[in-house]
Amino acid sequence: MKLTAEQIVSGEDEIIVKYREMTPELSALIHLLKQGMPVVTGREEGRQYRIAPGEIYYFESVDERTFAYTREHTLQVAMTLAEAEERLEKYGFFRCNKSMVLNLNRIDSVKNELGSRINAALDNGEHVIISRHYARRFRELLRGGEEDA
Repeated sequence: MKLTAEQIVSGEDEIIVKYREMTPELSALIHLLKQGMPVVTGREEGRQYRIAPGEIYYFESVDERTFAYTREHTLQVAMTLAEAEERLEKYGFFRCNKSMVLNLNRIDSVKNELGSRINAALDNGEHVIISRHYARRFRELLRGGEEDA
């Protein structure tokens, strides 16, 4: 795919997408451009932050509260893991175990573990275990496909 960006000095910003065939990737990109990037709002030490999904490594449920983890922050968010998964799935988030939704774009490498589990090393050095219940779906996502229903 060829990408061209050109700065203009006046007039309205414009994005033109030329394609031979509409693919799911192009459709998702167009949808993203139309909708704009969502933000996740969370609190830490009495302060409220607005974070782009790409900055989040994962969401985790602890003691019936949901937290979003970034490089610098651990934010308590006002959504459930199911809501985070549903709202951010198209931005690369995936339910990897009972208490966590993981940003696939933050994975550096993966290693198979005993019991059909997967150890995912994140680009910040943390390791997350993908449970065997979610491992099949994860492998399908890595291959770029969709799991059969």
